[in-house]
Amino acid sequence: MSRWGLCQDILLKDACRLTLLPSVQDSSRYATQLQGLEILDPREVEYIHLQVNGTSGGSVTLDCGPTLPTIYVWAFTAAGSEGSSALAYNYGHGAKLQPRSLRSARMSVPLNSTTLVLTEVQVEAQGTYTCQALYDVEDGARVTFYITRLAVEEEED
Repeated sequence: MSRWGLCQDILLKDACRLTLLPSVQDSSRYATQLQGLEILDPREVEYIHLQVNGTSGGSVTLDCGPTLPTIYVWAFTAAGSEGSSALAYNYGHGAKLQPRSLRSARMSVPLNSTTLVLTEVQVEAQGTYTCQALYDVEDGARVTFYITRLAVEEEED
């Protein structure tokens, strides 16, 4: 993954014009810029690690925080892979899903939500789901990475 994290790796050209978020591995060394705002203090970047377990054929809900951020991007990294792919994003104009970006489950994002809902989940859906959430707050900006590891077990007969 590049030093700028998911922005370049997920191939969202508009996202790269708006945000340059530091990667999970390299969070303390680079500034994050958003339309002229800079996050220079690594304490303004928070990492929340979650574990979700699902069953093949079932549904799972992946959370991206308790409040709606100004901007968010959901990405998926398959188990055993280093590359990420964009799943969904919202730059203030409603959630957009990336068509055919996840073939191992059906995706949806409920209205006015950051929650990623996966239905008809297959074992291949296991991996790491990362939501990068940017909050425009009074004294600048705050970034939170919600890193969810999804484990999927085969459905028992």
